Amino acid sequence: MTANSNLSRVSDILGALQDILARSEVTIPNLESPYSRFPNTDQSAPHKAKSIGAIITERQQQLDTVLHEISGLESVMDSIKNLEQQLLAKKNKITQSMILHKGLISGLWRLPIEVLSQIFHLCLPGIDELEPPSGLDPPVLLTGVCQRWRAITVATPSLWCRPSLLFCPGDQWERQAFCYDSWLKRSQGRPLSLTLCWNDCPYDTDKIRILLQPYVNQVSSVCIHFCEEDQHGLLWDNFPALRELTIVTSDLTTLRRSISQPPLTVTSLKFIGSYFTHQMLSSYNPTWTHLTNVVMEALEPIVVFDLLNLCPNLSSLMIGIMFSNSRRFAQLTHNNLRSLSIAFRHTDSLLNLFKAFSFPNLRVLETNSSEETEPWPHEEFKAFLALSMCPLECLVLGARVTTTDEQRAEYIDLIPSLKIVVDPSWPNYYDL
Repeated sequence: MTANSNLSRVSDILGALQDILARSEVTIPNLESPYSRFPNTDQSAPHKAKSIGAIITERQQQLDTVLHEISGLESVMDSIKNLEQQLLAKKNKITQSMILHKGLISGLWRLPIEVLSQIFHLCLPGIDELEPPSGLDPPVLLTGVCQRWRAITVATPSLWCRPSLLFCPGDQWERQAFCYDSWLKRSQGRPLSLTLCWNDCPYDTDKIRILLQPYVNQVSSVCIHFCEEDQHGLLWDNFPALRELTIVTSDLTTLRRSISQPPLTVTSLKFIGSYFTHQMLSSYNPTWTHLTNVVMEALEPIVVFDLLNLCPNLSSLMIGIMFSNSRRFAQLTHNNLRSLSIAFRHTDSLLNLFKAFSFPNLRVLETNSSEETEPWPHEEFKAFLALSMCPLECLVLGARVTTTDEQRAEYIDLIPSLKIVVDPSWPNYYDL
């Protein structure tokens, strides 16, 4: 039977039903009787009881007839419901076919490979999204759209260079290792940015070394989410091309030995989820001299002083200062710092910094506060600019940093080319 004949048959059935329903009307019978008007009076006389019994028999017959009609109608309704489901399924298939064929003449299919590749890059999860490789997310998801998209996705190595490798407990290692190795192979020798996490479970460092061994020369960036163990630190020594190292942990004490001597190839070091103390930094050997970029949280302002002494080649620093104190420290000139981002809770944290530091080559300064603070240290900041005599190009006054138009005008008087950005939504360390 053809599709047209099926359609005609269904249309005929629906037309007949509509015609029948239009002519159908349920007539409610008159159920009054000589006895229904006075139901509470004595009707116990023999002749009355016999007459009432006949009425009851008639009502039972009427009820049986209605129940039969209802049963028949429910059967018809079930059939109609089934027919409706078939029609909905048919509609969905027609819609899918129509979308497919519309897509075939869409300009999307005529986009050059280079353009599609750029679009695919925009689909990738964010760097900070800690999710294992999944068929529900790009780039794997893109390989299932069509043959052309699969070919482009698989042939674009840069789409496979930022995997998050989550190692779970149990007997899943073989499956995980196969999945991650397949992913890494598609990077085709490009620089890799790895995110490693063990989900607070025991792991076998040797197995992970074996998995990553073919790719160690590609790894340029590693972000490690630490458990309570210190064995993770053994992994970053295996990457001879490592440039960026990010450590996510709530307890730095167990990592003190490892992080005091990061690989000499590392120039960017970031710490998220924990803070440094004066005692920790002051006890380190001068093995951070090669660092040019640092992100960390400090317990007190003196840590900034320690860090700048420890990192003479530092060019970029993003730091959060948790508490303030009245401790003063010696004057310090740092000649290489070009970008400084400070998130603070109290303006007292800035007072000593502005008084003690000089940055002759500072280009960008960002300031943010995590809490409502005292007034901005305007005079101290002007003195800092005058002392540093730096070619400051951009001053960002972010969340909860309040200045007046007159104060900002004074900064521009000191540095006429200065660009000042007032943006309460500007991200800071505490947004990491």
